[in-house]
Amino acid sequence: MKKLMLFLSAVLLFFVAGCGENENNEGSASPSDDKVITVGAVPDGFPHTFKEDEELKGFIVDIFNAIFEKMDYEVDWVLTDWNGVLANLQSGKVDTAINFAATEERAQTYNFTDPYYSSKAVVATAKDNAKVQSLDELEGKELAGIMGTNFENILKENFPDENYELVIYESTDVIYTDVATGKVDGFIYGREQLLAQISQRDIPLQIVGEPFGDQPVALPFQKSEENDALILEINKAIEELKENGTFSEISEKWFDVDLLEDE
Repeated sequence: MKKLMLFLSAVLLFFVAGCGENENNEGSASPSDDKVITVGAVPDGFPHTFKEDEELKGFIVDIFNAIFEKMDYEVDWVLTDWNGVLANLQSGKVDTAINFAATEERAQTYNFTDPYYSSKAVVATAKDNAKVQSLDELEGKELAGIMGTNFENILKENFPDENYELVIYESTDVIYTDVATGKVDGFIYGREQLLAQISQRDIPLQIVGEPFGDQPVALPFQKSEENDALILEINKAIEELKENGTFSEISEKWFDVDLLEDE
């Protein structure tokens, strides 16, 4: 009888220990608490986002990493051309996107964070054979623009009486050569991108006149309560990073100027 009781006690202890082990295993197999944000970007958008030695670098890469590191998020970069960035953002394949001007038109579709810098537009022409000497000489000229960007709208708003022809390209790859060789007369693009390209990569272009059209650049999100809560959290991080000088340091690293001074 004693042997039977000992055997039953051993079985019971084994069963209890097994249940405890299963409970522990279930706890350790729970979903990860890691927070991930997916960001649509281009791999050839120097100086904002570009690949160098298989590593994604750039002004906006540093800005976004600073924001989401402060929020304990991991950034998952989804690289396509600009049209792919727009399509992925619209379809929800990415949470947000780089270098997105917060316009009234876009605000009908997306909600925005506070801006992390303000972009301005410029017109660039060939350095050695300038066909445009000032912004008052756009009449009859051919200007290159990139599909899906907002710089053409900025140009129209600031120079509504100028009658020029817009030639649309899918990326900057060919534009710099076409402007430098005179195939098109100029290029309407962002001040920050062109300043960096001219100063750091020696493209043979020059900026005509003064920058124009102040455009706040922010993180876009599809409209939802969950995203609105995330936007509030991002805004807090942006404010802190501006106040502690992090954004100014990043700006000076890439442009030799503090873009926050325009605010």
